[in-house]
Amino acid sequence: MEDYLQELDPGLVYIKHIIENGVLKIYCESSPVPDKPIHSRQERIVRDLPFGESKVELHIIAKKYFNPDPAAKKRTIAERFEFVDGRGRRTKRLEEWLVRMSAQMSSIGLERLVRKQVVDISDSTIIRIVKKNIEDPPKL
Repeated sequence: MEDYLQELDPGLVYIKHIIENGVLKIYCESSPVPDKPIHSRQERIVRDLPFGESKVELHIIAKKYFNPDPAAKKRTIAERFEFVDGRGRRTKRLEEWLVRMSAQMSSIGLERLVRKQVVDISDSTIIRIVKKNIEDPPKL
C-alpha cells in the first residue's frame, strides 16, 4: 500500500486501509511540517485508478496551517496536493486515463465499462473531463 501512495506523492504517509463493497479505502495524510502550527484537519475523498480488482478511494487527511505572516488577509493556509486539481474529486492520472479511453469509444460505452471496473462516474462527467483536457481546437 505504501508503494501505491508513493507513486502518487512521496510525501503521503499510509495510515490504514479497509475494503467495503469492493471499494478499497486507503486512509493517509501528508508528512507533518514541524515549523507550522496546525489550525485544523479535514478528510478529503479522492478517487483513483483501481488496485487489483478493487475500486480505490483515497481518504486524505488535509491540514490547514496558521499563516505566519501577520499582514496577510487570510489567517490560514490550506494544504495542496499535486496529484489532484484544487477541488478535484479524481486524481490527475485517473482523468488522463479517462481521456485516453474516450478517444477509443463513446462516453456512454466508456461509462458502462468504467462503472463496473474503475470508478462510479456518469457519461456527462466523462464529457466534462474530456472538454477540460482538450487542447485548443484548430481555427478554421
